[in-house]
Amino acid sequence: MENQNAYAVLELSKGASDKEIKDAYAVLVKKYDQETHTDRFMAIETAYGKLCHPAKRAREDVLVFNNFKGQFLFSDEEQVPASDEELVQALAKVREDLNANPTSAELRAVAVQLLMRRSCKRTIAHEYPKAIADWQAILKQLDPGFQRAKNNLLFCCLQMGYKLAEHGIYVEAVEYWEKAAQMDPDNELLIQNLAIACEHAGNAEQSKQYWTKVLELWQTRLDSDPEDLYKRNLIVEIRRHLGGQGDEDNAPASIEEYREILKINPDDFEAQYKIAMALYEEHTWKEAMEAWQTLLKKFPKNIEAMNMLGWSQLNAGLIEEAFQTWNRCVAMDPKNHSTQEAIIKARMSVGRAFRNRGMYTQALVHFKALIRYTPNSAEVYMEIGETYLLKGDKRSAAQSFTMAMQLDPKNREAKQRLSDMKLRA
Repeated sequence: MENQNAYAVLELSKGASDKEIKDAYAVLVKKYDQETHTDRFMAIETAYGKLCHPAKRAREDVLVFNNFKGQFLFSDEEQVPASDEELVQALAKVREDLNANPTSAELRAVAVQLLMRRSCKRTIAHEYPKAIADWQAILKQLDPGFQRAKNNLLFCCLQMGYKLAEHGIYVEAVEYWEKAAQMDPDNELLIQNLAIACEHAGNAEQSKQYWTKVLELWQTRLDSDPEDLYKRNLIVEIRRHLGGQGDEDNAPASIEEYREILKINPDDFEAQYKIAMALYEEHTWKEAMEAWQTLLKKFPKNIEAMNMLGWSQLNAGLIEEAFQTWNRCVAMDPKNHSTQEAIIKARMSVGRAFRNRGMYTQALVHFKALIRYTPNSAEVYMEIGETYLLKGDKRSAAQSFTMAMQLDPKNREAKQRLSDMKLRA
């Protein structure tokens, strides 16, 4: 059950109405009570939670295949039983007559009825590829406007694609759905299926093209009904999905997708966070800082975003500002582990950088600040000792190496430093 989508858990198909969802939920929670069927009950609760609100339902719906309602259409005459041999002989005869008189509307009508009779028989026998061949023959060779052949061909391709996709046979599903798309190019549910199936089949470029088409169709729908919360959130979720597909070489495309989300929902935290993180990973420190600051204006208590602002400032060379940011984090949440880790890593990095440039006093400020967070770290006292030694303050260096030895009696490096200092004394 853990691999089922929310509709399957509630024993529904995608596209179920709000009432059908509520009714299914009510029936299932009575059937599978919490005490006797705990896991099933929790799965039902979770599934209902995903579908009971337009925004949550949109997130569930984006990557779930759409099934299609409809039926095969045959006239009473087209359903008259006949043996394969009778149909083959009759078709051979009418084709011969058509070759002699190709413009005869009457002969064409007879051929259409024979092919429809055979396709009906093949449909009943679930010989769908053969039935498809009959409908295609009607539309390509005899009567391009014959509505029942159009209906049956489209419905069969839609259903065949769905059954194949549900069994993970995505390449073949795409082939059937692409045939359907030739007949119904603006069917948004069909184009969405193609986008999902191409993605599963590993055809990222084609998938992106179909997603783009879906967005165009849904945006048109939203423009005609701006209050459609479900459609609005579907667009947001596609943008989010496409943004999440961006790799290191295509960060600008991902950022653009998330910016499109913000046009629809300016308060979308995830979109703002993804933009800021993408800019950070691109090492565009100024833009990253601006993005984190924009995010924090709307979510001022988000420690994770504030920590990332600190790192952006540090990488931009704004050392004092970075530690001021982290100090604000500490003031908000003194026990936050990620903040403490950030400060420790940053102090160590900055301290070493200053020392490498011969700026020993500044280096010592950062190394000593680490004692507040790691008072029992032999590594910190070793850094302090090394810095004092380079500065020429051997007494302070010896004190620091001695402290490192007390904290870690097996520290060979500290022992060696103290030994060397005694020899040179």
